[in-house]
Amino acid sequence: MTRTRWTALIAVAALATVAGCSDGAESELPVRSAPLPAEVRGLGAAVLAVPVADERRSDLVGLLAVDRFGDDVAGVTPVRRHVDLALGDPRFPTVARGLAEDRRDALLVGGRLRDVTLPEHTYAREVTGVAAGLSITGSRCLTVTGEGAIAQPSVEASCTAAELGGVMWQDRPRTGYGGIDLKTGAASPPVTVPSYPIAASADGRYLAALSKDRPRRLVVADTSNGRSRPTVELGGGTVQGAMTEGGFAVLHLVDRQRTVSVVAPDGAVRTLLSPVGEVAFAPDGSRALVVDTRSDSRRLAVLDLSTGAVTPVADLPPMTGSVTATVSGDTALVVDVPFGPDSGEPTPRPTRAWSVRLAEATATPQPNPPAASAVLVRKTDTPPAVASTVSAVMFQPGGETLTLSPDGTVTTTPPGATPTASLGGGAVLHTLVDSDGEERADRVLVTDGSGGATEVSTGAGDDQRVDRVILTPDGGHLLFSLRPTRPRGQPSDLDAVVVARRDGSGEPVVVYRGAVLAGLGVEQTSTP
Repeated sequence: MTRTRWTALIAVAALATVAGCSDGAESELPVRSAPLPAEVRGLGAAVLAVPVADERRSDLVGLLAVDRFGDDVAGVTPVRRHVDLALGDPRFPTVARGLAEDRRDALLVGGRLRDVTLPEHTYAREVTGVAAGLSITGSRCLTVTGEGAIAQPSVEASCTAAELGGVMWQDRPRTGYGGIDLKTGAASPPVTVPSYPIAASADGRYLAALSKDRPRRLVVADTSNGRSRPTVELGGGTVQGAMTEGGFAVLHLVDRQRTVSVVAPDGAVRTLLSPVGEVAFAPDGSRALVVDTRSDSRRLAVLDLSTGAVTPVADLPPMTGSVTATVSGDTALVVDVPFGPDSGEPTPRPTRAWSVRLAEATATPQPNPPAASAVLVRKTDTPPAVASTVSAVMFQPGGETLTLSPDGTVTTTPPGATPTASLGGGAVLHTLVDSDGEERADRVLVTDGSGGATEVSTGAGDDQRVDRVILTPDGGHLLFSLRPTRPRGQPSDLDAVVVARRDGSGEPVVVYRGAVLAGLGVEQTSTP
């Protein structure tokens, strides 16, 4: 598409927006403000949440289906007139609960709507994609797969992604906890553990929790037989570990030595490596990156959590200072900060950084990492099981950040930008702040493995927020779902679906206004 064509579409969208904001505009929603630019490829069928006109009520939310995202909606009749909809990433499966006169429930998969009958007492408001084709809702939760399987662990259950991996469900009033199989969505039987679980195995069978007494002990539960018992002592800091084959792999102290062990539900402890320095566990529990200190060599190695095999990372010198590491997918990001002088003020020093492929125990140096006096793993509110999770390390005192995506891509983030999600294709989304330190809605930052960092306009106004960002399959555009900063009962003129060029050129184009993107099909396409 030529720049002239894109500019013409912007003008059409602007005229439609101005006209749509006049008195009585709400009754005309939703509208397609502009056609989808032809250069945007790979978007399939879509389902939109839209306002439904009714003489008696002004809060009805319906569903409208189009064969391809960007199709006109003029004259299209909603396929549902009144629903409670679980909103989240529209590429993941979700559900809608039929209400009032239209009691038909719906399953949304790949931008298509199917008739289903949901379990009684379903509460559909939000949904989270946690694995390939698997979603969970929140309160009174359901698990929903791309094949259309829908399960309810219990009537009053809530489902959440666990802090250290996996997905768990909690019965109310907190009488038991179970796990969720990430392939099938099936729920395990509930078991009693002393506290909120910190991890669940990928098949949902095992849970890990902490005892409430002091010193804290690790409790591993087997939901297939209900067995659990307090095991190894843990300190008062952050627990480092991951569910693995046969139990929970954890870093703990044995005779004052840092030790990696696998703890089984029956209390059996299998020591894998001791002593050990820095440890970063893969979220899937297959491996861990470690600093092997057994011979004082302080070399990086990959520890197989199933067999206990230790494989040195090829062609790397020993670590010379303080090591910080994080893992995403099968890749670790490692930074070595040389020990500084023993002075009252921290002094920034040159650092070394690598990405390490755990399956192969090979390293790739990262060019020109920032100088730092210390490097910290950036804390995130997004657990490892959530599909968009991005890992990061922060360099102090400058505030620069290196991010690590699940596909192994490393990107550089400048100070003032906060990494929030992996967009796929090696791209990472960041939020920006204004001069008062408030998060901006009008612009975001996108980085990639080539070192690129591009600010992209979202088209959001002062009374809108960015609810969802999707990288299109062609790799060259971003879809923004804009919502009002103050929630309303149904989609309004402040709800919009916008497309913008990933390279930041041109202006964003409003495709739909008065609609929320609820379901979206994507097609494979070659990137430019």
